[in-house]
Amino acid sequence: MQATAKRIAKEFIPVTTSIHSIECPAAFAQLTKHEKLYAYHMARAAWEGSKLCWFQRSYESPALLVLLKLLFSSQPIESIKPLLSDELKYQQLLAYSAAVFQNCGNYKAFGDSKFVPELDSQDFTQLLQSSVAAQKHGDIVNELWSSIEKEVYSEEDPFKILGFRDNNGTTSYYSSNVTSKDAALLDEFCQSIKLSPLNTRLFKISETEFDLRIASSEVTGEKTPYLKTYPFSSQDREITVHVTAGDFSEIMGKLVQELEQSQKYVANENQRNMLRDYIEHFRFGDVDKHKDSQRHWIKDVGPVVETDIGFIETYLDPSGARAEFEGFVAVVDKTTSAKFNQLVDDAEKLIAKLPWEKDFEKDVFQKPDFTNLDVLAFACSDVPIGINIPNYDDIRMELGFKNVNLGNAYPRPKKSTLNFLRDADADLLVKYDKDSLTLIVALHELLGHGTGKLLTKNVETGDFNFNHTDLMNPFTHKPIDTYYLSSETWSQKFGKLHSGYEECRADTVAVYLMHYEEPFEIFFPGRQGEWDDIYYIAWMDMLMGGVKGLQFYTPNADDVKALGVWGQAHVLASYVILQVVREADKDIVKFQFEQKDGKDYFYIDIDRSKLKTVAFKGISDFLRKLHIYKCMGDFEAAKAMFDGYSQVDEEMLRVRELVIANKVPRRLNLQPNVQLHEGEPVYKGYEESFEGLIQSFVERYPQPFMEDVYKAWLKDAKAVRRTD
Repeated sequence: MQATAKRIAKEFIPVTTSIHSIECPAAFAQLTKHEKLYAYHMARAAWEGSKLCWFQRSYESPALLVLLKLLFSSQPIESIKPLLSDELKYQQLLAYSAAVFQNCGNYKAFGDSKFVPELDSQDFTQLLQSSVAAQKHGDIVNELWSSIEKEVYSEEDPFKILGFRDNNGTTSYYSSNVTSKDAALLDEFCQSIKLSPLNTRLFKISETEFDLRIASSEVTGEKTPYLKTYPFSSQDREITVHVTAGDFSEIMGKLVQELEQSQKYVANENQRNMLRDYIEHFRFGDVDKHKDSQRHWIKDVGPVVETDIGFIETYLDPSGARAEFEGFVAVVDKTTSAKFNQLVDDAEKLIAKLPWEKDFEKDVFQKPDFTNLDVLAFACSDVPIGINIPNYDDIRMELGFKNVNLGNAYPRPKKSTLNFLRDADADLLVKYDKDSLTLIVALHELLGHGTGKLLTKNVETGDFNFNHTDLMNPFTHKPIDTYYLSSETWSQKFGKLHSGYEECRADTVAVYLMHYEEPFEIFFPGRQGEWDDIYYIAWMDMLMGGVKGLQFYTPNADDVKALGVWGQAHVLASYVILQVVREADKDIVKFQFEQKDGKDYFYIDIDRSKLKTVAFKGISDFLRKLHIYKCMGDFEAAKAMFDGYSQVDEEMLRVRELVIANKVPRRLNLQPNVQLHEGEPVYKGYEESFEGLIQSFVERYPQPFMEDVYKAWLKDAKAVRRTD
């Protein structure tokens, strides 16, 4: 290995980054051995499948996984310290490695932006050369590092953000020569043959030939649908598409093996049927089988061990069509869950308060299971605090959905790390943050993501699911001329816009419904004297999310007033809400620029007296448009409105600079493991430190050398790597 010249990293993981331990030993201890074995094997399936997340991030991420796993598995972590010249360098190594393990690569799961080692590249190289890993696996260590060192340390375009090559980004969902136009063309192809792209990657062989690969353990077979070569013509292009299966076949095979073991420990017939369809889906790649699994999953109401697994969220794909793998296992908190199910019981009363006509709402609200869970394993690039799934629109309309609140994943704010707030506001936020977030998550997941009717035309029968003749567009007072085809999902129709747009719609529903007392009566009975403070802090959480989220905004290089790039859907949602409120009255949220400790700084002053009046009116009008545009599939109107609120003006650019200058590192989540000792599932927690996080990941995969990941990376490395 050749040492490289010294460089100074700009975007690194500070050694001061906090570790948030996600713990549930008490909940796990309450399970029977049968339930523990079910949880163990489902967690193993999730962690095996999550190896795919590394391939969905960047060219170098899977190689980093293999390399760092070798480094920390080949010798005790503390024995690495003498290989570096001082404690600071050791901490820099640990901070970077821990972040890579948690994010499933070297791009932040929250924001999709690149981070690089603070440890100098020459020191990193020398460390690897002198490690036990190099002594045992020298050829592999040398090959991996020499192949990825440039990408690991590069912060310049196109390695700064995840995106298509023609948008100055990089992505490993596609071969490096695929453009956004190519991806749009192939998504059109998928719609034409009714093939879901959720579990696919796309490789461009030539300008007229593509390989669309389906993730599955089986490469061929009758149960693998769509496997053939198709001619396709559109957009003045004639192309050939080879649909193939067996992408990540070895990894998917291990996932299937664990699911097969889980079948021995199911609690009921719904779980048995769910696992049967999971196995069929992961073996043969048919997304319809995954949809079948979700139908059984929805019917499995109130399980002691809750779990879901698959290709779920499409935030990471630049086209918004392909999904990141995730799997979770959690244990139900029955006491807190009772409050969430009370909200479900009252849902229809709250839906009636929302600012749109019944034509834009589901004909029947399917009451979902809504539980509070303690996470045991969340195998993906990040751990959310709430989930609303499945994302299949037809299933949501037919059967409903489930909501989960991940109670032990909530952040724990400290006043010392809260920027831009006056002391009184900071004190209130520390006191009521979990209450406010619980309220927001509950309303966001159940009545945000859970509401709305997509106006649809059946492509086979020509029938509409709404009164196409009489229903008028409420904004133009003309007949509705935009709608969905039954062959397309709303995420496909809205493309990359859909993720931020949908999170904003769900957040806006939450802040709208907080205006009413019913949610407070459910979650905070007997605490009426605190309701106003909880309401205020819930608003503050939302508005501060938009302000702090400016660090994930990249201005347009040519014109700062042009629309830049937002790197995270949830913070974009919060920022748009902030802008809606400021449009309603610029004095509701004011930025007071001043000096603090001799440096430029600002404080946020929120006029809480106007939140229930002026802010509520502004949010109401905005939510009505936001929701109805989605229901009608009116992409053009939705995009024009949403992009307008996404603009960052001169004042907010100034705020952005100070947010970045004073940013507090985002916490890293440390998860436990469940291990088998003489056939007995045993819960294992770890020290809340970089070392603990790294050790937890090392022990998740017992073999030091992750050969399955290594072989899969080698297979496509040249095609995925950007060399231009």
